[in-house]
Amino acid sequence: MQENLPNNLLRSGKDCATIYMENGRLCVHIGCVLPRMPDGIPAGDRGTMQGGRIMKKKICSILLAAALALTVTACGSSGGSTDGSTQAVTTRSESKTDKDTLVILGAENWQASLSPLKHTSTMMLHAEAIALEHLLVMDEKTQEPQPNLATEWSYDDSQTVLTVKLREGVKFHDGSDFTAEDAAASCEAYSSSQNVSGSWWADELKCKVIDDYTFTITPASGKPLGSLVNMLCSTPIMSADDLADPENTLDKRYNGTGPYKMVSFENDTATYELFDDYWGTLPKIKKIEYKYVADATTRLSALQSGEADVIERVDSDAVSVLESDSNIVVDKFLTTECKHLIPKFKMPPMNEKLVRKAIAYAIDYDGIVNDIFGGYAEKADSFISSTIWGYKAVGGVGEYDPEKAAECLKEAGYENGEGLPELNIYTSVGFYPKTKEYYEYIAACLQAVGINCKVVPLDTSSWGDVLYEETPCYMIDCGWQPSGIEPELKLNSWYAAGRISHYEPTAELQDIMDRFATETDPDKRKQILQDEYLPALAEEMPDIPIIKSMTIFGVRSNVKGLEYTSGADYIFTNVTKE
Repeated sequence: MQENLPNNLLRSGKDCATIYMENGRLCVHIGCVLPRMPDGIPAGDRGTMQGGRIMKKKICSILLAAALALTVTACGSSGGSTDGSTQAVTTRSESKTDKDTLVILGAENWQASLSPLKHTSTMMLHAEAIALEHLLVMDEKTQEPQPNLATEWSYDDSQTVLTVKLREGVKFHDGSDFTAEDAAASCEAYSSSQNVSGSWWADELKCKVIDDYTFTITPASGKPLGSLVNMLCSTPIMSADDLADPENTLDKRYNGTGPYKMVSFENDTATYELFDDYWGTLPKIKKIEYKYVADATTRLSALQSGEADVIERVDSDAVSVLESDSNIVVDKFLTTECKHLIPKFKMPPMNEKLVRKAIAYAIDYDGIVNDIFGGYAEKADSFISSTIWGYKAVGGVGEYDPEKAAECLKEAGYENGEGLPELNIYTSVGFYPKTKEYYEYIAACLQAVGINCKVVPLDTSSWGDVLYEETPCYMIDCGWQPSGIEPELKLNSWYAAGRISHYEPTAELQDIMDRFATETDPDKRKQILQDEYLPALAEEMPDIPIIKSMTIFGVRSNVKGLEYTSGADYIFTNVTKE
């Protein structure tokens, strides 16, 4: 496409970025962000680094801004990139969406079923949160649960039976009454090990209906469940009738109690309208269209042209360009999301602790934050995000030390990487911006200490197929962004025996996990987490936290009052469009 480039060409960074005319269109081509050389690499070895040159954020921003001022159109096919890279954005324009409608473009694909029981996808968590409610809501400032569909809750003396009283006069979108039968059925189904949603829970729940608006919850094990009350802030409430006939209901639509009801789902678009019988205060926006658009360039273009009101997962390279547009507001903040490198323990040598620690020490975390994400992230310093209840930084996490990496390899019997197989990292190129780039960076860091490694990019569907498999990869990337701030949302679903990595906890770690799981006193529970659980994970390194993500939304400036939870769920209560 760039053969015989004309004279009206602007080039920067030695092929890093290029602006040129093609078929009467002004195009911008931006090369990959490649890793800066980790410290300690001899000049003669730099040819082994994946790639070559570094694209500087400032230069890219200047080029993108220049292109934008001249009516830039997307370069390449409409299929475009699915890894979040920014090639071009469209010119500024007034909003083209209806004043009473909010159009949101998501970056993850819809799965085969809409059922909350069958997925943990971030976009689908956002989608169900538009229509479905929880028994409790988390006050994220105080980190304490507050009433919602439930008005009262209390434990018995044994701390095993939780009695919950419900709000009366609440209706589902199909017109049926919300009762204790629905709440009980939802809690049992969502915590069941037979469903994907059950991966969040440390124990299954057994519920008993007392009357129309009262029921009890008891862990199936008969032991106290410390996370129970907080988890009720993340458990969507569904109709008992829908749960009894999921193929004709749950799989196809959301039937909740929230202020918006789903009225259609087709062509990768979920459409919601105000529910007039909502028990609370209705938002002002009458209609929401939530669309899946894989291509990052297409999402940017739609926002710039006014065809979308909100877009998710804005690439860090595009932030300065969007901020220069008076019609766009960029919302960026740390969420519950962390990105991790997951060793597959069934693939030796990933079952060796010293090898995992060598990998962790070999990674230049600051380099990833600055060179790949342009500062729009923070290096991980714990196994949970700083927005999660009970967070505490722990030593050994996010520590870049190539000398310690070399020492670990030597102690493990793999001095300078000798004897190690070529390790592959399976990555998704659909979920998160720059996934391929930062894992190429990681591969280069590992190569620098003698660990031969290659990155295997997968599309979203293929990546999902291998996430829970024991083989064939040695490591797989994974992001974690639950819709609540209870740490058990990750800790149990990742580290319990047989989960994502197929890690088998040590006896010491299992004891800590059991005590944490059964402690209902919040202060004692937090002490176990901070003083024992997180340090034990740092010693074992069952996964390698990489960065705390900064979620970036692009929002049209005429959209006022949009807020978000720490899980990046939308809060539409005060939204208006001017």
